[in-house]
Amino acid sequence: MNFTKRFTIKDMLKIKKITPMFNRIVTTMRKYAVDDVDNMKIIDPTKLAGSLKEYQEVIAVGTTVKGINVGDLVCINPKRYEVKRYNEGSLNDGVLQENKSIGYRFNTVNVDDRECLLLYDSDVDYVVNDYEEVNEPEQTIIIPNKNIIV
Repeated sequence: MNFTKRFTIKDMLKIKKITPMFNRIVTTMRKYAVDDVDNMKIIDPTKLAGSLKEYQEVIAVGTTVKGINVGDLVCINPKRYEVKRYNEGSLNDGVLQENKSIGYRFNTVNVDDRECLLLYDSDVDYVVNDYEEVNEPEQTIIIPNKNIIV
């Protein structure tokens, strides 16, 4: 018996609108366009160009999601999707030792030609009720030997 399915053009879908099931939500998938360096010129490796931003907008919610609505700005917790590199010998006496995180593997869905995140409601740390974007002035650091770093 041959169980191979042949895909045709009719099998391709362009999803326009989506309703996630139960406790799932769909959010935007905003990423940093350029490296985000804080006002002291320290590079945060989680905020490099192409990294996922921690604040995303909710596009759709499942039927059992409470406290999160479409249009909310949410802070996501990506720990569930973290991919680690396990080093040989990292399991000692039944205790897993520190292993380096090498990235994240998210579930995504393409809605109306936009790549979106498909998350669980428990992946949201909090909903932002009110916010204001603030541009902090650049600071200068003076090192003891009188070198100036801008």
